[in-house]
Amino acid sequence: MDFIHNFFYFIVLIGALVFFHELGHFLVAKACKVKVHCFSLGFGTTLFSFQRGETEYRIALLPLGGYVKMLGELPGVEIPEEDLPRALSSKPLWQRFAVVLAGPAFNFILAFIIYFCMFLGNQTFMDTRVGVVSHGDPAWEAGLRPGDKIVEVNGQAVEAWGDLREEIAGRPGESIPMVYERKGQRHATTVLPETHQEENLFKEQESRGRIGISLQYVKPVIAVVDPRSPAAEAGLQSDDVIVGVEGQAIEAWHELRAVLRAIPKGESVSLTVTRDEQERSFVVRPNAAFPPELDRELFSSADTPWGYTGICSKGTVIEEVAEGTPAYQAGLAPGDRLTKIVMNKKDGTFSERLIGVWEIDLAAFHGADARNDFVLTIQRGVEVFSRPLRLLAKEEVDDLKNVSTRYVFGATNDRTVLGSYTFERVIGPGEAVGRALDQVGEDTTLIGTGIAKLVQGTVPMDSMGGPIMLFVFAGKSAEHGIQSFLRMLAIISVNLGLFNLLPVPVLDGGHLMLFLIEGIRRKPPSIRFREITNMVGIAILLLLMVLVFSNDIMRFVLG
Repeated sequence: MDFIHNFFYFIVLIGALVFFHELGHFLVAKACKVKVHCFSLGFGTTLFSFQRGETEYRIALLPLGGYVKMLGELPGVEIPEEDLPRALSSKPLWQRFAVVLAGPAFNFILAFIIYFCMFLGNQTFMDTRVGVVSHGDPAWEAGLRPGDKIVEVNGQAVEAWGDLREEIAGRPGESIPMVYERKGQRHATTVLPETHQEENLFKEQESRGRIGISLQYVKPVIAVVDPRSPAAEAGLQSDDVIVGVEGQAIEAWHELRAVLRAIPKGESVSLTVTRDEQERSFVVRPNAAFPPELDRELFSSADTPWGYTGICSKGTVIEEVAEGTPAYQAGLAPGDRLTKIVMNKKDGTFSERLIGVWEIDLAAFHGADARNDFVLTIQRGVEVFSRPLRLLAKEEVDDLKNVSTRYVFGATNDRTVLGSYTFERVIGPGEAVGRALDQVGEDTTLIGTGIAKLVQGTVPMDSMGGPIMLFVFAGKSAEHGIQSFLRMLAIISVNLGLFNLLPVPVLDGGHLMLFLIEGIRRKPPSIRFREITNMVGIAILLLLMVLVFSNDIMRFVLG
């Protein structure tokens, strides 16, 4: 069934790519009154065909391409005198250029149509409202706090999180003026992004800016780890969701912390929670005696400035520990709360970070830092202790048979406690056109850069794939939904369009190069020259086919 599923989407993918490419050649040829003998999807044995006028329309057995057979497109072929006016070779240079260029152009048009349809209508965007600001990072030092909405960066208005992220990431080490909103008031500040090395799509290290903010917010789902805490004594339980404090509605963890920090000294706190889909009320009496081992600035704690409640975020509590992993060997167990991580670097230095949000503050477990030694501080009941650990390096193979190293911790938390601030807006036809053009431009730049790096040898040739890789791509993208499949179709369509524009004989780009030579010389190259270039082009394509097929076999068959 998996094979049938993948094969169906593979045929849809190849069929759409080939049909639009050849349709471009066909329509412009007809518009220029060139005689078209055959329009074929696929090569080899004909499965289905019909004749309409002078053109045969055909579907062939091998779906890995197609062609439009036009009169006079091959050099040295004799053409009946009465058909000479309708031969491609007899047409003006600009018409021949247009006929050949139309194929790759229609691949870009297909990508544009897909993106236009995807962008048009009601769309959901990630908001620029900040869910988490990491304590001590540049954004925190600049005065930004959770719940603030960033509205301007470097003098430019920002609407969606992606725009904000790119503005910051593209300016590492540069001071950036920002404007943000807090409780209806606008404030200005300046942020200096830290320089962070990230791996790009081509496995190269590049400098990116980072200021320590996240679009995700922590939901007010609590854990009660300390059985002697005021929260436990009041009857609160792990998995309770706080929806109100002192009559104020609560939607996010940072809102809960903000309300608690305003509670007058010595007063009790009235909480409303949902448990088993029912609302319940509790009164918590904070204790002035904080556990000495716990940092009072922990974002994962919901205390008053003067009193300990014992309420903590469920997101920092271990849900499962896999046997045999570093977390298991360090003695960690479900129900433990992580409060601090210390990284002991190989150069003898160390860095420490409080764990307020698991997914953000344990980021050292990913990338190059994961090779260092760590010490975790854990709260288990009333006890707070530390455990050293070193992550387990494990080689993994993804769906495309790429081998990568993953560093295993072995403990997981409940990720459902994270949410994202979003907003919806209707995208009209005009804006959808602009967004689609921008996306096609971005794809073209990215793929063009990739082709250049292949030629330069920066990107290895074994990263290229052929039909088997497309087969896997089609099935895997379809598993993630129609949007994912269409996105991949658009990218590959741009890829095909660019590939066909390469100045390689036999490809469309090779023909266009010959037309340019003809335009400069004021006469076409000799038939012998065109025959030789065609042979060279066929040889290049055959070598390329051998390369991608061998890559596919090595990757997907031999592993």
